[in-house]
Amino acid sequence: MAQYTQDELVFIDETSKDERTLSRQRGRAKKSRRASMRGVFVHGRYLTAVAAMSCNGIIASHIIEGSLHCKGFLEFIEHSVLPHCTAYPGKHSVLVMDNAWIHHGAEIFELMERFGIVQSMLT
Repeated sequence: MAQYTQDELVFIDETSKDERTLSRQRGRAKKSRRASMRGVFVHGRYLTAVAAMSCNGIIASHIIEGSLHCKGFLEFIEHSVLPHCTAYPGKHSVLVMDNAWIHHGAEIFELMERFGIVQSMLT
């Protein structure tokens, strides 16, 4: 990634949350006692947020109810991120993403290639 300038880089990631997000998965108890927990035991609303950020701040963000799938990610890239991008080696021309499965769709690669955008995957 050292071959790119900071103005070329745009980082994209997603996160999700439901009512159990902050609940502990493990607990402690005295010997021969069972650990108990009081809290929320329902899923509640499941929200997913996705954002694109450059060195100057967030350039695009979107929150949906439910999980983000390939189609939704593709729409986010096409309608929210790419309007802020230019072809490589211009400003915002390299999209950096982790290896989540939704980032690997053939349609996503084709879309970025059509706009002259470089895709860099974190390993």
